[in-house]
This record gives sequence, structure tokens and C-alpha cells, in this order.
Amino acid sequence: MLLVVMLVGIVAALFVFGIVDTTAIELRRNQDTAAAFANVKQALIGWSVQRTSSGALPNARPGELPCPDMNNDGFEDGNCAAGALGRVPWKTLGIPEPKDGAGETLWYAIAGPFRIWGVNANPINSDTKGNLTVYRDSTASTITTEAIAVVFAPGVSFGAQNRDTTATALCPTTGTNIALNLCAANYLETAATVNNSTINGPFISAPSSDTFNDRVMAITTADLMPLVEIRVAREMLALLDLYKSAAGNTCGCYTWGDNDFNNEGDNDVFRGWLPLGEGDPHIWGPPPADPGPPINLGIAIPAWLSNNDWWKVIYYAVAPDESQNKSGGTLTLDGVPGTNVILITPGPAPQGVPRPLNAPGTAAYWAEYLKDAENADHNDNTYVRPSSTAYARNRLYTRP
Repeated sequence: MLLVVMLVGIVAALFVFGIVDTTAIELRRNQDTAAAFANVKQALIGWSVQRTSSGALPNARPGELPCPDMNNDGFEDGNCAAGALGRVPWKTLGIPEPKDGAGETLWYAIAGPFRIWGVNANPINSDTKGNLTVYRDSTASTITTEAIAVVFAPGVSFGAQNRDTTATALCPTTGTNIALNLCAANYLETAATVNNSTINGPFISAPSSDTFNDRVMAITTADLMPLVEIRVAREMLALLDLYKSAAGNTCGCYTWGDNDFNNEGDNDVFRGWLPLGEGDPHIWGPPPADPGPPINLGIAIPAWLSNNDWWKVIYYAVAPDESQNKSGGTLTLDGVPGTNVILITPGPAPQGVPRPLNAPGTAAYWAEYLKDAENADHNDNTYVRPSSTAYARNRLYTRP
């Protein structure tokens, strides 16, 4: 009997150890997947924020995202359809190959409005919305309908999934014959009738089962746009500095604002849009062959700022003392006078709310962009720093 008791104890101990060991392995896999998700999200946002025009990429712009890697070489494909589905282009992002807890490289879908310029010439700014839908558990619960990107951890293969690197077959995702390891259907599954291997979605995040083990992460404009706006505001302030200090600027002043939504400065206008098309009293652009009034200051506006309508979404205020008139006082910020220029970035448009809904320049229009009541009244030169501590919010930038 003692021997039987000992054997029972050993078996029980082995059973418990097996449970604990399995749980530890699963926990470690989940941690590896979570870390890979975090690294990819950070890399995608960082890549996007740093984009800029160059000789080889004349229309590259902050806010756009790389196409997925469709041939498993680690690099983005330079051409992709809306909602294209492939692996994360980790070499393009400059990161180690991101693998989930099962050792599989992460997959990635991109929303059409955030693709690179070569396949999407529509503006990308604070008003641009993603259009990928991600459900939670079932189609009755939605995580977002406006994801700009969706990242997948495919996990181990299930059922008929075949990830062979040499064989080819008809891929349900693309409708073409491609290598089995390039077909999303061999990595991503269906839950609650939602198939994650479908181009342009919708997609689903659901509990693991005998037929589903995808892990899903949605990225939205609230994740990306605040950092892009910081980049844009800093570029705009640098341009304003160049404008004021340019040798041809006879008044040593900043440009007037734009109050009729035509991207041109208007005399005696201290607030509204920052006119990147044509400043006043001087013009930004390179000097013409026959220089004359109005004077061109030889300042090149970055193509990506012009092409993406950033002037339409960022509020600009200039102190009367720093305008052509050189009189009328400074801007008051938080009750203290002395500020010369203020830019206010709006943050991304709230989910489900298109922007703008109201006529440009009206109080209702600016109320869509400026959420702090103190900054929504444009009849004076008094402003306050936004009180919200939310990540996606109004932010204020100044020149003293």
C-alpha cells in the first residue's frame, strides 16, 4: 500500500508539474507575442513620423505607412492595394524580424488612405481616417472601424494550413497561384464568420480555440497622428522663423493669417490658417526672374506640407506687434502677454466623426478642431494651454 501511495503521489506530482510547465510555456509565448507587437507598432509609427521628401522620394510624407512585404524578403512592396495583407516589412523598418511566440513572422494589413504616395495621392493629415474594421469576439462588438493598420501574430498552423516554402497553389486571399508560405490563408483563421486572411478585412480578435489562434493588434490615428502633428508643427515654426529673418523681409515680420480659406495671407488678419501657399506681405517661394513686389523670400515649402493640406487643420495666430503693422500688442498666453506666434494642432478627428462638418472659418468649424473653450473664441488675442492630458488632444506651440 505504501508503494501504491508513493506511485499515486509521483503521478500527481508529474501531472501538476506538466500543468505548471505548460502554463509557463504559454505565458512565455504570449509575452513574446506582446513584445513583438509593441516593437512593430513603435517601428511603424517611427518610420511614418520621420518620412520626408527627397530626390529619390519627392512625395514621401509623414503619416504614410509602408506597404506589406508580399514576397517574404523583409522589404515593403512599393505597390499595394487598399487593405493589402502581407508580412511586416521588418527590413524596411530597420528592426529585427518580428516573430510571435510560435516563431512565426508577424503579418500586417494597411488601410488604403495611409498607403505611400505612389499608390495613394490623397492628402494625409489630422483629418485622414483609417477604414479597416476590427471586431472583438463577434461582429456584435467592434474594436474600431477606422484602423490605419492591423498586425497579426499567426501562431502555429491549423488543419489544412500548409506553410511549405517551395510548393505553390491557388491562394484564397489573392486568387492567384503563389507559394504556400506567401498565402495569408495558411496563417490566419476565421472566427465568428470573420476571416482574417481577407484583403481589406474586416478582421477579428477572438479567444483561442481548436480552429483559431490569431492574435490581433489594431493601430489607429490616435496612435500615430499626435506624433506626426508634433513633426508638422515644428516644421511650420521653422518656416515662420525663416520668413521673419529672411533678408528680403523689409518689415522683419511674420506673415498675416488666412481667414478666407484660400491658403493666402490676408491683410490685418491675426488668426486663422497659416498660409503656406502665399504669405503676406511677402511671398514664401524662390525669387522670380524679375523680382518685385510682393517680394519672394526664397523659402521653399516642403512638398509634403503643401501636398497634404496641413494648412487646413492647424490654427495660426500672430501678435499684432510682430505683423506688418508692428503695433497692437502681443498674444496673451495663460494670462501672460509676450507671445509672438501660436500654432495649435487639433489631434485626430474622433472615431466616427468626419471633419470638417461646418463651413471653414466659422466658429462651428473651429470648434471641431479646438476643443478647449478658451481657444475657440477668435475675437481676441488671448489663449491658454490646452487643459486635457489625453494623448490625442490639442497641442500648442509658440514663439516667444
